[in-house]
Amino acid sequence: MDIVVAAAVCLAIIGAGEVVSYVTKAFIPSMSAALLLYLILTWAGMSKDFPEVAGFGYLGELSMLFLIVHLGTSVPPGDYIKQIKSVVMAAAALVGGLIAVVGLGGLFFGFDVMLAGAGAACGGGAIAGILAIQKLTELNLVTLIGVPAIIMGVVDLYGQPIASFMLKKYGKKLNGTDAYLLAKAAKKDQPEPRLTKHGVPFGSEDNPSNKITAWIPRKLEEDGFVLFELAALAAVSYFLQELTGISNCIFAFFLGVIGCATGVLRMNLLDRSHSYGIVICIFIAWIFQSINEITPQALLASLGPSVAILILATIGLAGGGGLVGKLLGYDFWLSAACGMGLMFLMPGVMIVTTEVAKRSARDEEEEKFMFDAMAPSMYIVANAGYIMGVAITVSCLLSLLVYF
Repeated sequence: MDIVVAAAVCLAIIGAGEVVSYVTKAFIPSMSAALLLYLILTWAGMSKDFPEVAGFGYLGELSMLFLIVHLGTSVPPGDYIKQIKSVVMAAAALVGGLIAVVGLGGLFFGFDVMLAGAGAACGGGAIAGILAIQKLTELNLVTLIGVPAIIMGVVDLYGQPIASFMLKKYGKKLNGTDAYLLAKAAKKDQPEPRLTKHGVPFGSEDNPSNKITAWIPRKLEEDGFVLFELAALAAVSYFLQELTGISNCIFAFFLGVIGCATGVLRMNLLDRSHSYGIVICIFIAWIFQSINEITPQALLASLGPSVAILILATIGLAGGGGLVGKLLGYDFWLSAACGMGLMFLMPGVMIVTTEVAKRSARDEEEEKFMFDAMAPSMYIVANAGYIMGVAITVSCLLSLLVYF
């Protein structure tokens, strides 16, 4: 009974966050609302043991690895080569963000505080935030936990509207130049896509590889079988971490990419398993357990530095991504929006891109054109930025805190 009650309470808090998101038309993201509500309830006397009693502590890290493998399957592998400039843009945005946050912000708020929040703000969002909290706990620096916790809870609320504003600027340029009509005319001369023996285009969602036909029958790769694939890759990432000392969160992403490239996996695995919602719920409930040490005093003390980190990260990410993207031949506003995408990653990047394309287009065909013009760069910058951000901020920079 204790397990059932604890799980019901955690899921009720998550459900209340969804209600807040619905009422505010996603102005306040569901995860941000749930985290804030959980903190308020625990400060008011609610037991902090509910996530652990419900078993979310055991399933939480597994759910995170599921989400990361899924992230690795969200883009056709060949697109990383086709869009190599976007990968360079991701690196530029991340460097710009870190220089602004750690370099400039460290002079005023202390390098330890800025390092604590840099990952969640500049390259990893919630996943980098939870990894930062774990690392800070391992280093016995719990006084700094409030910084990534605050940022993790508000990056979507703060970052998505800014990225949306920038992307709309790019959408208006496409409207103004009638880019859709010009592309439609040019499309008539393009060759038909190459198909597999099953009649599926290479490089598509059902056959992500450009050269290898998917091994597993399409009807088999759904529900329970996909969960098996995710669990197997999560286990392999753990083994590789033990072997190399490199975070399993980095290996999990690359295993998803490699699986798609070799025909072992199809794209968007969690969507195929029809379990995205429950995995997200487990992940959020697991985060509850990680913020138990945050007190009202610690939260207030971390508020000023967290606001500064978000502002500086915006300048660095958008400025670095926008300027380098412009030099590489991209539109400045598209590049700046891509840089901002490092702040919140998936599914926020997908949501922003979809909504901007829908609101900027004059009909459904133009909507698809706009989405296709925005999505590749937005997705690849987010994915490449995540892997670089976690590797640099969590695995490398946070380790330097022992010297402060």
